[in-house]
Amino acid sequence: MKQLVLLVFVLMGFVLAESNKEKIINLLPPGVELNFFEDSELEDFYAVNVANNQIIYISKDFKYVFAGELIRFNNSTPESLNDLYKQKYVLSQLDKINEDEAIKFISKSESKVIRVFTDVKCAYCRIFHSEVQSYLDEGISVFYYAFPRDGNLSDSYDDMNNAWCSRDKNESLTRLKLGEKIDDSKCDSPVERHFLTGRLIGVTGTPTIILDDGSMLTGYIPSEDLIKIIKNG
Repeated sequence: MKQLVLLVFVLMGFVLAESNKEKIINLLPPGVELNFFEDSELEDFYAVNVANNQIIYISKDFKYVFAGELIRFNNSTPESLNDLYKQKYVLSQLDKINEDEAIKFISKSESKVIRVFTDVKCAYCRIFHSEVQSYLDEGISVFYYAFPRDGNLSDSYDDMNNAWCSRDKNESLTRLKLGEKIDDSKCDSPVERHFLTGRLIGVTGTPTIILDDGSMLTGYIPSEDLIKIIKNG
């Protein structure tokens, strides 16, 4: 009997969640996708993640929509709740990528890992890669994911497919970032999957560096500065 009562409550919660999901979707502009929603720290509002990792807040009576930055003060220190909800989505989507699909430069004394969406023709990505050894020396491994900024019809897309399909992925990626040519290779390349995931989580430029808490840093940051950010959390 107890199991039956529990099942009824679970089903009621599922139906309610589905009903609320439909109501939220009906409030969104046509074509805007709902990624997830959950109770927010703002009383009587849902935190709603939409489109390419954007956050809005919808009241639980579905009368009000708030689009803007929600700030929480923690011991007088401002903290963006939007960023926290975005980071949650970033991590959930990265978890769907098989880690073996990354091209990894692994530190012998690894204590941290950064995930980097890269484009081999991006000048700042090339500068970043020229400093990879600085990260490895500091115990920071670098996992690369492909993000050809001009999509799947670009030379960069073809080059990265070749790198990800090559026998020595690390050497091939390094050679491309030096402006060299590599041999054509064919395989079930993850490049397009990486690109679509990047777009989902809000990657718009390269390099985009993702820290272990899901926070994203876009653009080139000198290694000495980025290492401090990584180590200080």
